[in-house]
Amino acid sequence: MTNKKYLFDTNALLLFPHLLNLDGTKIIPYTVLRELDKLKTGFNEIAYTARDVVRKIKYSGDIIFDSNFNYPSGEDNNDDIIIECAKSNNAILISGDFLVQLKAKSFGVDVFDIDGLNDDYLGYKDVNLTDEEIAYLYEHLTENIYGLLQNEYLIVRNTNGDLIDTLVWDGQKLNFAHHKGVSSQMFGKLKPLDPYQIIALDSLSRNQMTMLKGKAGSGKSLIALSYAWSQIEKNKYDKLIIFSNPIASRGSTKLGFYPGTRTEKLMNSTLGSMLSSKFGDPMTVEMFITQNKIELLPFADIRGWDSTGMNAIIYFSEAQNLDIELMRLGISRCSEDSKVILDGDYSSQVDSDMFAGMNNGMKRVSEVFRGKNFYGEVYLPNIYRSKMAEIAQLL
Repeated sequence: MTNKKYLFDTNALLLFPHLLNLDGTKIIPYTVLRELDKLKTGFNEIAYTARDVVRKIKYSGDIIFDSNFNYPSGEDNNDDIIIECAKSNNAILISGDFLVQLKAKSFGVDVFDIDGLNDDYLGYKDVNLTDEEIAYLYEHLTENIYGLLQNEYLIVRNTNGDLIDTLVWDGQKLNFAHHKGVSSQMFGKLKPLDPYQIIALDSLSRNQMTMLKGKAGSGKSLIALSYAWSQIEKNKYDKLIIFSNPIASRGSTKLGFYPGTRTEKLMNSTLGSMLSSKFGDPMTVEMFITQNKIELLPFADIRGWDSTGMNAIIYFSEAQNLDIELMRLGISRCSEDSKVILDGDYSSQVDSDMFAGMNNGMKRVSEVFRGKNFYGEVYLPNIYRSKMAEIAQLL
């Protein structure tokens, strides 16, 4: 199998440094190194990002530094140099500049498809800082050094990767986000297992609307339900309303018609299976439904419904299985006295093509709501269900 070669433009390294992990040989022209060297001085978002890229380059393997097209200052055009360098090395060009991409294609250079990479918003930035950078950060908490959106988090680590702090930008300054967990009689004590779960719980506490996203086994549903139930037991909210769009898992065989009431049918769906596993058994869930502590609503029945006066937590379960129209319908049902939680994984758990790509409602929520003063979003990257579940993601 031929080893692929990738050549990086400066802005590609700044925008998508994780692409340095691509399998294959990475080529960085000297002119890009020169630009990074100019950018890395100072204490601002660009300077930090440039320093972080330099550190990643230092520890990445299979990197070639090409100086064949280092023309004297004042006589070179960096874009042309980079394109010529990619062509000479028969490499795939990675650039975040659309015009550079077009020019490269006109010269027969293959261009890496980065469409959609700008949409990979995590809800946080995870940074490794030197002691000097950490000191500067704490002395300038009112400066948005890392270009955070409102309610976006900053996970601070030292150069060894050890966790130093978790912070959140409120639009004016960085605040500490030190959530120690939640407790309820139903779920017991839930302690966050990593900084991502810390900020997930902080967002649920801080914001009227939170999106939790991540792969199966990352704790999305357990965190959402544990938090929601702790608030209901404390009488801060009266009930948990769960919106669901029942759909068979992709590739599975449908079992056909289920008899029973609306609730009985939902309890026989994937929603019922999830709730039964989290609450212990179906009878416990049914008891809370009878007590009006839980209400299950399919999207087929929510048009005209309104949560005003219910003082409820509204939970969009498996939110990746909604298109934009259904998501708009659901959110428009939520009143000011509601807290809204969405969980799902639109990157790998969409069960129908009708909800995929640009038509995915959960993805569109992220694009529209990020940066709003009542909205938080957290991607949970770690899988805790089991080692088997973690390895299964490689299938």
